[in-house]
Amino acid sequence: MQRAQSPCPARAELPCVCRRVPCPFSLVSLSRIHGNFTLRPAAGQRAGFAARPAVVLQYRQDSRQVACKPRRSFMRQNNEGHETGRTSGLDPRVARMKERLLNAPYEICMERALQFTRSYRATERLDPHLRNALALKRTLEKQTVRIEPDEQIVGNKTAPFLAAPLPVERGDFLRSLQIEISALDKKKRPFKISKRDRRLFEREILPYWDGRTLRDRKARAWARDGLVRKQAMDPLSLISDIGQAARWRRSLGEDTMRLMAGPVFEGGVTPRQAAALFSQRHALAHNNPTPATYCFDVQGHLCLGVHKVVEHGMEAICEQIRERRARLEREAPADREGAAFLDACLISLEAAMAWAARFAALARQMAAHADMPEERERLEIIARHCDRVPRHRPRSFHEAVQALWFAQAAGEIQYGCHEVFAPGRCDQYLYSFYKTDLDEGLITRESAMALLQELNLKLTANVEPIPELGSETNASLGNSQHCVTIGGLTPGGEDAVNDLSYLMLDAYEQMGGCLNQLSVRVHAATPREFVVRAVRVLRRASGIAFYGDDAIVEGLIGDGMKPEHARDYCIVGCIETSGHGDTHGCPGGHELTLPAIVILTLTEGRLPAPAPGQRPAPRTGNVRAMASWDDFVRAFRSQLAHHIRALVRATAAKDRAYMDFLPAPYVSALMSGCIETARDITRGGARYDFTSLDLRGLATAADSLLAIRKAVFEHAWLTLPELARACESNFRGKESLSLRLRNNIPKFGADDYEATAMALELIEWVNQEAARHTNARGGRYRVCFYSYGNHVIDGLLLPATPDGRPAGAPVSNGISPANAADSAHGPLPVLRAAASVPPRRASSGVSLNLRFHPSVLASENGCGAFTDMLRAYFKIGGMHVQPNVVSTQTLRLAQADPDAYRDLVVKVSGYSAYFTDLGRSIQDDIIARTEHGMET
Repeated sequence: MQRAQSPCPARAELPCVCRRVPCPFSLVSLSRIHGNFTLRPAAGQRAGFAARPAVVLQYRQDSRQVACKPRRSFMRQNNEGHETGRTSGLDPRVARMKERLLNAPYEICMERALQFTRSYRATERLDPHLRNALALKRTLEKQTVRIEPDEQIVGNKTAPFLAAPLPVERGDFLRSLQIEISALDKKKRPFKISKRDRRLFEREILPYWDGRTLRDRKARAWARDGLVRKQAMDPLSLISDIGQAARWRRSLGEDTMRLMAGPVFEGGVTPRQAAALFSQRHALAHNNPTPATYCFDVQGHLCLGVHKVVEHGMEAICEQIRERRARLEREAPADREGAAFLDACLISLEAAMAWAARFAALARQMAAHADMPEERERLEIIARHCDRVPRHRPRSFHEAVQALWFAQAAGEIQYGCHEVFAPGRCDQYLYSFYKTDLDEGLITRESAMALLQELNLKLTANVEPIPELGSETNASLGNSQHCVTIGGLTPGGEDAVNDLSYLMLDAYEQMGGCLNQLSVRVHAATPREFVVRAVRVLRRASGIAFYGDDAIVEGLIGDGMKPEHARDYCIVGCIETSGHGDTHGCPGGHELTLPAIVILTLTEGRLPAPAPGQRPAPRTGNVRAMASWDDFVRAFRSQLAHHIRALVRATAAKDRAYMDFLPAPYVSALMSGCIETARDITRGGARYDFTSLDLRGLATAADSLLAIRKAVFEHAWLTLPELARACESNFRGKESLSLRLRNNIPKFGADDYEATAMALELIEWVNQEAARHTNARGGRYRVCFYSYGNHVIDGLLLPATPDGRPAGAPVSNGISPANAADSAHGPLPVLRAAASVPPRRASSGVSLNLRFHPSVLASENGCGAFTDMLRAYFKIGGMHVQPNVVSTQTLRLAQADPDAYRDLVVKVSGYSAYFTDLGRSIQDDIIARTEHGMET
């Protein structure tokens, strides 16, 4: 069904910015180019950086004001009169399923952990590819299968309805769960664990994996390579922890200390507080090779090639593997690794097909005992579908969605937890099934929409037992972020929007959003009506992000992708760009905090208290001897190079541990390139292989560097040692200096060329250093800018910074300005600054967060103006923007009465979360972001 493209009444273009070299920006107001836009301060707000006022983007076609009328209930309207949460059009079956998900208790499930433990214990002499495949096979054979009421798509991952499986072989969560297991029921959202499962965990599972996990192997490799000091990880280290507590308290403040580990101060420490502090420091020691870097045990963050299962069926992929195995036997009989890999791929796919058959048998058994004819028919249909898929190519749209979910769920079980597997461009590979069934009258748009909504709920239904400190910035529900991508270009360069793209927007809107985020790709020829439709969804559902194809495709081609593969990109995780089922991009888990580099340069390599065993940063120069800006830049770049080198070495050690111990044959079987090369993704078998450097705090670091240059070396307000001491003391007694730095030094995103040029120069320094390195598989390093919610944790751990930010306050997220830095200028300068980031210098992705008052989209004129602003942003090189359309008043009400707002979804820093599930610190960070407005 074709949709007519509405003529654009006014095409807004932001001033052109050269993306390749720093150059002066045109700061002409947008009204000179598009007469319908002007900027003015919001009514009742004062201008000024410290006041954090809203800025109104006024569209002069209709000057009506929108009345605000608060209402409270679960099925409610927000305080601006726009409906949120459940909508009246939602299918009753789906509404019941959503209600159950929101009300379900969180649990810990030991089924996968137990079966993986027993399998690995029995296969210690086998090749690691085979060990992983046999563990998956055993798990899929033995774990509980169930069919829930109302389900039309089946495939549960845990025995309880909503539970966290433990990826025991990886080591994730084991240490924190061991320490916090007695307090799981005291979390903000409690986790239940049965007495039987707790006994299994403590008596059988944990003892076997002690010293054997991926994390243990990584830690030993780091020690061998000299990346960390060999220091005992036992509670005795708490003696030094408590001794350093006073220093932490002076630098970071009492509130921050209480948040991190309770009141662990000079006055003593309770056993539980000691365990909490030790748990956090133990986690730091296993993830932070330097004070400015993080290296998590991430193997996922990729697009799982589920579309191949939908398009061909698993049996066709197995036949391809058998043919490749026979050819390997003829051409390279000595290649035992390749043979073991291909055998493991076959075992994994055959296990997934047998798992689906278990659901067919269960459905028939349940149908035989069903009392109601409708229930019997539902179960018989499920049985027929599970007989067919994922083994064979689907015959219908319903079977195609079921095949997608079986392929996705089996991959999630293989990984365990926090796999972050994107199902990719669902509107493209499901469209032919949808159109055929619709044309033949086998489905309606409404029945297809209900299946898509059920799929959305299943992609959302994952929880993680996040450690105490991590729970401050992450929500447990939906943490894996299985992002769906729609719209964009075809591989051949044509517009890819189809009727299923619109239907997926309709489905998402009716759901009132959900945690599974929706990524909307926009290019120059995208129908304006499609973008307007996506913008309208923001009235009722956060969780949508927009991506600019023109810039992103350019960046991917610069990475070496063929144009047809670059145009077929999808989004994984939060905002990361990836090929569609052909890229092992490793875009998450290799992180560097840029503001920490600034601090370490100022303090000659010292932070208040490093993690145990962590090597100190180098002394890159005595600040007293730095007589010029160039001297400071040399020291800063030397510090930056040191931390990137350490992060690359730590990442290589982790990657080698994956190669030797934990390959991923199921994932590799669905990844283009791996069967052809007879190599696992951990061995570089995918068509494209990268690793990303994930940068946090860009604006905070750039603003701090500019503050140093101007306040110290240009204006001589104070000396560099004086600035270092002021930051270390959190500006105590220097409050006027803090205000001066915040208000009188230009800031990124605030319409200032110098600030933007500084950010671009910093991006170039990072890229030049990253280009010196390759990963352990021979792939190149790419750069991205996003932060999960860790910019809040960074802020908790960092002292004050030269931009005037106080200790404990969040650093900036993604490529967004620091909180309130854009408050007097509105969204347009922010968009111009973000569009100046060269796509080939951030090809792995960027995150730009903007918050708008809901009155922005209260009318069709407002939606049209917002659409034109987005299209103009992408036309000048924008790569990403995720709007939170929610008022400060609504967020404050949600903090005060969480039960009344339990389905309020927000964008954090790339990922979506239920606002009331987040910790107070990240909630406050979202509220602190400038609330932009537009009168319509």
